[in-house]
Amino acid sequence: MNEIENARLLIAITRGDWAVAETLSPAAHDDPQGFIEVGRRADLLPWLHALLEREGRRGLLGAEVQERLDGWRKKIRQDNLLLLARSEEALDLLLAAGVMPVALKGLDLLHRIYTRFDERTLTDVDLLIPMAQLTPAVTALRAAGWQVPPEPTYTHYIRSSHHLPLVSPGPIVVDFEIHWNLAQETRFRIDPTGLFDRAVETEIAGRKILRLEDHDLVAHLLLHHFTHYFDWQLKWAVDMYSITRQSGFDWMKVADRIRSWNATIVSGYALLHLKKIFPDWIPDSVMQELRVPAWRRALTSPLTSSHPLELFRNTRSRRVQLYLAAVMLENPASLPQWLVHRAVRDHRPGENPLDADPD
Repeated sequence: MNEIENARLLIAITRGDWAVAETLSPAAHDDPQGFIEVGRRADLLPWLHALLEREGRRGLLGAEVQERLDGWRKKIRQDNLLLLARSEEALDLLLAAGVMPVALKGLDLLHRIYTRFDERTLTDVDLLIPMAQLTPAVTALRAAGWQVPPEPTYTHYIRSSHHLPLVSPGPIVVDFEIHWNLAQETRFRIDPTGLFDRAVETEIAGRKILRLEDHDLVAHLLLHHFTHYFDWQLKWAVDMYSITRQSGFDWMKVADRIRSWNATIVSGYALLHLKKIFPDWIPDSVMQELRVPAWRRALTSPLTSSHPLELFRNTRSRRVQLYLAAVMLENPASLPQWLVHRAVRDHRPGENPLDADPD
């Protein structure tokens, strides 16, 4: 299958294994659109373009692939400009309302580990806000034209999730997510107070806000990969690798953080996925610290994929997603309670101050 060869080629380039990439490069020459599709699903096209440019290897994948990568980089440049402009407007509104947000994932990382703003896709903008500041934050954004989802979607997010999506005003909208935690509180034990206490001051377009401390960030990226059911998207892996190579980074701190969050199993599976694709990126000691027990691996083994970019097959199927979520519960004895909670959670008001009709 040419998709398999293109996936292997993508991995070789991402790892910087240029000898293997040269050997596999005919796959992209023979099927340019196939390679672009693999890179699109991995969400790495602008980063690949920048990497090939820096390494002086623009001709590696052939003229047609390079032309398409040029086009994608231009598109991402335009998209990111719009997202960043809207981000600056939103940050000004929040800061004026006395809200101090924490930049999550792309908004943070684009400003400190990438050379240019168009080397990484910004799909949306994620901000973590203290629970006590949610009402003034959302009020300020809505007064400026930002829109929250209509009912019953609004209540579903407030009671069943850890974030609320909003869309910007204007003819071309962008997506924002206001988070009050990094994951569902009933399944995980992430203390938002600790996140804010450890947060680090950063600067986004001249605005002084906060970002996650790096060990919190890497733990979040592993957990985030589980919430996407271990899909093909690999930009988070590139993000993570860049952070883990920085001076002072300690994987054992990440392991301790993950255990305190009650997220050992899901993070262990995320590491298994990374280890499959990028064997040299994760120390063996970390794999041991966040080991997935054999009995759990046996329960998920029927779904194991041989595809170079996949951990499991059919993860877009809702049945597969629910099965994986159930098997990966930290405490298997909590399965009945978890199932009951899923059935009733939208119908039970919580402590979130936004738990009211948005109108």
